[in-house]
Amino acid sequence: MKPTRLPRLFLILLSGWLALAHSAAAAQDTSPPLPREIRLPVSVHFAMRVLGLSRLTETTGEASMTIEMTERWRDPSQAFDPKVTGFGRFDYVGADADARLRQMWTPGTEIENQISEPRSSSVSLSVRSDGTVTRIRRLDADFRVDVDMQTFPFDQQQLTLSLVTPRHSADEVIFVMNDIDRELSSVAKELSASNWTARSLQFVMERFYGWNAKPFVRIRASTVVSRQWPHYLLPIFIPFVAVLSVSLFILWAPEKLLGDKAPMTYSALLALAALSFTYESSFPGSISMNSPVAFMVSLGYFYLVLVLLLNIILVYSNFPGKLRFAHLEPAIRANIRYSVPASFVLICVCSVARSLL
Repeated sequence: MKPTRLPRLFLILLSGWLALAHSAAAAQDTSPPLPREIRLPVSVHFAMRVLGLSRLTETTGEASMTIEMTERWRDPSQAFDPKVTGFGRFDYVGADADARLRQMWTPGTEIENQISEPRSSSVSLSVRSDGTVTRIRRLDADFRVDVDMQTFPFDQQQLTLSLVTPRHSADEVIFVMNDIDRELSSVAKELSASNWTARSLQFVMERFYGWNAKPFVRIRASTVVSRQWPHYLLPIFIPFVAVLSVSLFILWAPEKLLGDKAPMTYSALLALAALSFTYESSFPGSISMNSPVAFMVSLGYFYLVLVLLLNIILVYSNFPGKLRFAHLEPAIRANIRYSVPASFVLICVCSVARSLL
């Protein structure tokens, strides 16, 4: 073989390999093309119903939800003559709907923050004589959501689902919502998840750029739920007040009645530490995240030590002027009996009030 023929043979092999790769890629991409005889971008009407919330894990940011998504678009290739068929609409459910959908174009909408395969899913399809296609999908799955515990237990959470069409940019497909779509969108009034109340369902359309620098459209559907905070008053605040009430005995009880008050304070500190572990095990995220409960527990440690320190200084320490001005100790003690607990309660109330605003 002559050396001049080697480049030509290499080019022939390279072109054959590229042709095979192109044919393989074409065979894998079996999705039907975009609807013809319609102006791009294709407008896909979107509506969503949140049928249930069965679980919300704050520490991991996971929510188990049952949702129903309705998509509606017009495809002239699916139009038919109702006078010939005798029907103005064809409906498909289950396996029939899946088989029919494989034969037509769909937006290919995906939920970006879905983290598991659906525990259950169903689909229904409706095709009208004018080519209007309506697809309804219902699924029960787990989703990754953002959880903010800074106002626990008076918090509201936005469980946001992010929906995109990864196969089509904004030049080809866009999501739209009209009054009918908004009326169809709703959230269930009763939720399976305990101590949560559904408030509203909000939608935000936003544009982002994909890996190929093309603009895409994303729907952010947020389910707003609020925690039923009255259920947390007894298990959280009553034990906390009971432990911190030891400070009143330290400030008000005579020394002859209780003796050395240091062991009582140390016992209260240990009880407060045990209470914080109980909070975290019973209400995950209440202590490990920045919340009013975590702030009050942390402040409680400082408060108990401060009360014991003030009692030691007034009783056992010869502070300047104690012997010369004997009336100072009763006056100071009478003042701190009210001012120190009142200051602690005021700070805790302000922390809770800030979370409510």
